[in-house]
Amino acid sequence: MAAFLFLHLAFLFLLAGPAAPQTPDPAELDLLNRSADFGARLYRAVAGRTDDNVLLAPLAVFEGMLALLGGTSGPTQNELLQGLTLTGLDPQTLPGGLKLQIWNAVLQPALRLQQGAALFLDQSFQAPPSFQDLVQTKYGGQTQSVSFSSPADAQDVINRWVQDRTRHQAQNLLSALDRRTQLLLVSAADYQMRFSPPFNASLTQVERFYVDRYHVAMVPMMFRADKYFLAYDSNVKWPSQILQS
Repeated sequence: MAAFLFLHLAFLFLLAGPAAPQTPDPAELDLLNRSADFGARLYRAVAGRTDDNVLLAPLAVFEGMLALLGGTSGPTQNELLQGLTLTGLDPQTLPGGLKLQIWNAVLQPALRLQQGAALFLDQSFQAPPSFQDLVQTKYGGQTQSVSFSSPADAQDVINRWVQDRTRHQAQNLLSALDRRTQLLLVSAADYQMRFSPPFNASLTQVERFYVDRYHVAMVPMMFRADKYFLAYDSNVKWPSQILQS
């Protein structure tokens, strides 16, 4: 395994933002803290409902919901504000581009980063121009019309869009679509980063990876001896441990 980490990610309900300063202002820091709280609560909710492996991108979901928040009003907006821990804040003044701010902070400028975001609308659904403008100007997204009444065709359009944004590294993001879908927010990213400190590729070993209690796969794993902080959360169905260097 090379001493580089290649991550090819495609997320639903995620919008990327325009370039942002390296150091967030107080409003951005406050929103980042709220997004961290949202991510912890989201993980507890999902992990408490399944014994399967769970892959979550909480910041992706949070920022996608922020974009949706900008197109709502009344009870729907109040419910979103409460769920995102944003009660009392004005949705129109919330900063955007949180995900890209974090990426700018952790990715070295010389390494590769390509990303994109899109709002796919059904041909029968008309989103207000103000909302489409919000998606484009605040979250760096684009809008595109598809026919969700023909799920296979819409799925092909979206999957090809993701492939183009990830240099064909992310394949077949969608395997099925509901023909009743009216709006779909999609974001895709392809980036390459170095380990810090660099990982010695000669330490890679093939070991067991426990997919679940019934399935085991032999995969290349990285080994490193060091001191790490370990966080433990007993509030989920199966206690969670988070390892951080």
